[in-house]
Amino acid sequence: MSLREEIMRFRPQRYQCPKCRWDFAFRKKRCCPGCGTLLLIASDNPTDAELTALKSFWMWEPGKEKWEYTPDWEEHKREAMRRFEQYTQVWRTGLLKAEGKLRPPTTRWIQ
Repeated sequence: MSLREEIMRFRPQRYQCPKCRWDFAFRKKRCCPGCGTLLLIASDNPTDAELTALKSFWMWEPGKEKWEYTPDWEEHKREAMRRFEQYTQVWRTGLLKAEGKLRPPTTRWIQ
């Protein structure tokens, strides 16, 4: 897969503003040309400080292929960390159970 194809997977080919439904192909200054709503995508590489300062924004979700509104960045970040901790705890528990079921290999002698 080429670099251009890889980038296009994470960025829409056309944008439709979730607020005013304006359809456009180019995001000038990361905003909708119709209403000026800030629309972020992963390739914009926003820092945590920028997102904290913005507090609320629209972010492109490539898996869902739609805009997701984040009303409070700090709350969203706390919830994401909680879900991540929950996921890793389930993963670790499953790993421990799997390790308990492992048996040492048996050797079979060919006679």
